[in-house]
Amino acid sequence: MKSLNKINDGDDVQEQELLVEDVDSQEQTEPVSEPKPKKRAKANKFIANIMGGDMFSKDGFVSLFPFFLYVVLLLMLYITNVYIAEDVSRDIAKSNRRIEDLHVEYVYLKSEITKITKQSNMVNMLKDKGIKESVEPLKKIVVEKEGGRDED
Repeated sequence: MKSLNKINDGDDVQEQELLVEDVDSQEQTEPVSEPKPKKRAKANKFIANIMGGDMFSKDGFVSLFPFFLYVVLLLMLYITNVYIAEDVSRDIAKSNRRIEDLHVEYVYLKSEITKITKQSNMVNMLKDKGIKESVEPLKKIVVEKEGGRDED
C-alpha cells in the first residue's frame, strides 16, 4: 500500500511517497499511552477555581470550609509546637550552664577541703588551740577472751 502526502514549500508543491506498512509497524512497536484526562481535568479545574475566584463564592467556600478549618488547625498546632520546642531548648541550655557552674564550684571546694585537711595544715590550725601532734606511734590493743574463742 502506498499513500501520497503533499508538502507545501512556498509556491512549489512536492509529492512524497510513504509506505503505510512502515508507519503501521512503527505504531505497533511503540507503546500507546493515553493521558488520564480525569485527574488532569480535576487539577486544572481546581486551579482555575482558585485563580478565577470561584472558590470563594458562597457554594465553593461552604464546600471547602472544613478543609480550610483543618489547615488552620494544623498551622496553629505547628506554631504551638515551635514555641514549646524553643522554650524547652532554652531550659536545657540554662540547665547546662547551671550544671557547669555547680561542677566548677564542686571542684573548687574539693580542692579547698583537700588543702585544709593536709596534716601540716591541721597541725598549724590546732597549735593555736593548744592541741599538739602526737609523736608516739599508735598502739593496737587486743583483748583476748577466756577460752580463746569469741562467745555470743
